[in-house]
Amino acid sequence: MRKKILGAAMFGHAVESYDFVIYGSSATIIARHFFPAGNQTMAILSTLAVYGIAFVVRPLGAAVFGGIGDRLGRRTALSTVVLIMAVSTVAIALLPGYAQVGALAPVLLICCRLAQGISMGAEYTSAASYVMEQAPAGKRGLWISTVGSATFIGSALATFALLVLKLASPAAYAEWTWRLAFLFGGLMALVGLYMRLRLEETSTFRALEARGETSAAPVRESFRDWRVFFLLFAVFALLAVVVHNLLGYLPTYLMTTGGVGGTTVLVAGGVALLPCTALSVVTGALADRFGRKPLLITGVAFAVGGSVPAYVLARGGTLVSTVAAEVLLAIPAAVVAMAATITAVELVSPRVRATSTALAYNIAYAVFGGTAPIVGALLTERFGKLAPGVYITVVAAIALLIVVVGMPETRERAKSPEAHGTQRVRR
Repeated sequence: MRKKILGAAMFGHAVESYDFVIYGSSATIIARHFFPAGNQTMAILSTLAVYGIAFVVRPLGAAVFGGIGDRLGRRTALSTVVLIMAVSTVAIALLPGYAQVGALAPVLLICCRLAQGISMGAEYTSAASYVMEQAPAGKRGLWISTVGSATFIGSALATFALLVLKLASPAAYAEWTWRLAFLFGGLMALVGLYMRLRLEETSTFRALEARGETSAAPVRESFRDWRVFFLLFAVFALLAVVVHNLLGYLPTYLMTTGGVGGTTVLVAGGVALLPCTALSVVTGALADRFGRKPLLITGVAFAVGGSVPAYVLARGGTLVSTVAAEVLLAIPAAVVAMAATITAVELVSPRVRATSTALAYNIAYAVFGGTAPIVGALLTERFGKLAPGVYITVVAAIALLIVVVGMPETRERAKSPEAHGTQRVRR
């Protein structure tokens, strides 16, 4: 049963990460195919803007599919989002380019990205909620972090998929085989759908449903405890900035600003991301033993100290310096993601767990994640090559203060039966 639960949750989440990395790492090629020729900088900025558009609608997806998870069941939400993800990702693989349909090409690309964004609005947090409610006492951190590690599995898989396609034939990759990477992502999502349809509903949701205690208005109820929402938003905002600088902007930065070859960028990305899979699981195990807050503080502090050095190394131009730059951003991404997710699903009431965590996560990602690549590009253009690292450092320093002062420890909640009322922040 454990393998079935974790496998289905991980597979869907890996597809989410895969899809976003495929797009971010293919930005220069997508710019050439879907936008007018003649101004490479404007085409790349347009491509990164489309990357961000998917984040704008993620809060809508969080409200819709998080609400489905809290009213109709976690399993229903998980299955629906991965189906939409499959269709929209395959569609990108099949879209005609600017040379074929002119201005319609970016419009169609935007539509596909909007569908991806809506489907992803409740994917990760719904998976975390589902696994948390199925996990044995005292092992919630380990189970949730195992699912969270799929972020780096999917990201590394995307990087290696592009690398294989590029090495097989650089000319074909530039023209059409990059589309195969998107097609493969859609097929992966269909496998994830099959796995999730075989899951059972969680005992926590069934108990709420049997007592008639499911929320009739989960979105409205999620905002009642504004302090919990603010705490989660603050931590997820930092996570969004770090993750989408790493996955969404750094590949483009390395190639356009750091003078690093595309193949080197892909190799470095894969090498840096794979160890973070193990780091994610270790973080969850340590959180079960020592608490969630110490791990969260450690991850945020690492973002404060490591972000500027990461962008210094990103200018090195070698494989070693590029890997080192990726690792310095990947480590806080892994630790903060796991500690924050574990805390989030334990902090909120089971009545609105899927909706509340999805809204906090995706509003933060809409504001800070979707804008991270284009903000990084604009900061680099205006203030210099280290500006993106400074930006991450400032956001991380603010988040560190909020975590130290306001974030409660939730580990003891994992050792006792869940309360079914609204849980307030307790220090």
